Amino acid sequence: MAGSNGAAELEAVGVAWRDEQLQRVRAVFDSVDTDAADASLRSKVLAQLPNSGDDLVVGIGVFRDLLRVEHRNDRFRRLLRIWSGKVTTEVRAGNYEAAGMWMRALIEAPVFAEEFSLLVAEVRRDLSRPALFEELVTGLVSAGSPSTAGPLLASWGEPLVEFLISQIVTDDPVVNRRHVVDLLGMAGRGDPRHLTARLADPRWFVVRNVATAIGKAGRASALPALETIANHEDDRVRVEVIRTIGALKADEAIPGVLGFLNDPSFKVRQAAASLLRASPAESVVPGIVGVLEEGVGSAEDARRLVDIIAERRGPLVREALERLTSRKFALGVSKAARDAARNALAAGWPDE
Repeated sequence: MAGSNGAAELEAVGVAWRDEQLQRVRAVFDSVDTDAADASLRSKVLAQLPNSGDDLVVGIGVFRDLLRVEHRNDRFRRLLRIWSGKVTTEVRAGNYEAAGMWMRALIEAPVFAEEFSLLVAEVRRDLSRPALFEELVTGLVSAGSPSTAGPLLASWGEPLVEFLISQIVTDDPVVNRRHVVDLLGMAGRGDPRHLTARLADPRWFVVRNVATAIGKAGRASALPALETIANHEDDRVRVEVIRTIGALKADEAIPGVLGFLNDPSFKVRQAAASLLRASPAESVVPGIVGVLEEGVGSAEDARRLVDIIAERRGPLVREALERLTSRKFALGVSKAARDAARNALAAGWPDE
């Protein structure tokens, strides 16, 4: 009981301290003339908001309390400007985790009155200026795209995605496009619809990069939209679709990947075969046998697929190879598959 009482007392002290912080910050608001310079107000209020470690959490708690209790339009506007300044400062300092916490303090589980929604949308739009995005992107790449920045990018959402897409299409991106795609994946983790909406872009290279970013985002909810472009006219897009579906669906992707083994493009067939080779799923072997029995595009494709089977071990693999060698009157591609299966069996079978 003593320990429980001690915890309760500690919690009460924390609540009292936070209430004191809130009162101090509100007092600053009340003491500043509504016509005073925003910079003056910002500096005074930020002095009351802690900025590191556990203090950062407390400071954000005070800020959200202010959002909850403030109903004066002019004061709320100033509070939003302070928030914008806080996010900007942390971004420029490279404190991406802290910047993300401040970003989410406003937009995650909103506590402000509905009447202020337009003001919040306005300040978020003003914050999302290209110059700051350039600083953010170049800073992140210089820092090695730290995972701690993920929540910031995911919560920034659509404006950031729009900027990153502009970097894909421009002739002079601020960083290498490979980094842009990585950051797109991080930005899409919050709401993958910001990415899937771009799959309708008429430019094949935009669609390809977005498909890659969807895979990096790792959100399975994006799969239905991704599967709608599985038959995209550009084979470079189809290659990325295969890889992303494979990454997101794992073993469940095998039936769909098998369907790409008869794609008109060699690059697509090769990508599908590579994914099947890397997959440990038991469904790979019978799936490939079924495709070979129905016929594939070339003798080279047939031999590649038989090699994928032969690289595995076990009774089911031997059975599959023997099934392929038993075909009579095999010609062309079928003969190539039969001969490759015979060579695999003749090469010997190590003890299990």
